[in-house]
Amino acid sequence: MAGSPLPEHHDDPNDRLVFRRGKLRARENDEVRMMREAVAHLGDLQRVKGLLLELGRFYNPVTNAPVVAADLRRRVVDLLEAGDAEGARALLDAHLAEYQKMDDRPLLNS
Repeated sequence: MAGSPLPEHHDDPNDRLVFRRGKLRARENDEVRMMREAVAHLGDLQRVKGLLLELGRFYNPVTNAPVVAADLRRRVVDLLEAGDAEGARALLDAHLAEYQKMDDRPLLNS
């Protein structure tokens, strides 16, 4: 089909795709970069809030949910407001590790 919005997929195991804003695109590591930035700047509450809010706008097709759900964002912010940066770091590190495992899953051959 000419002009198809979907890119061709040649069964390359390194070709990661993600559904974003209505189109299937090559996976970018923006989500991982933003999560790492949030972990690195736990002392800057406004920056972390902004990063987590933006991550909540990214769609994760594997889980059929946002990359960072609202409840996780609230728990992290609550911990930071209570002065528990290590608790917030542990939550974000665990979430990042789980998110990165999704890239390690084998692609299904149709």
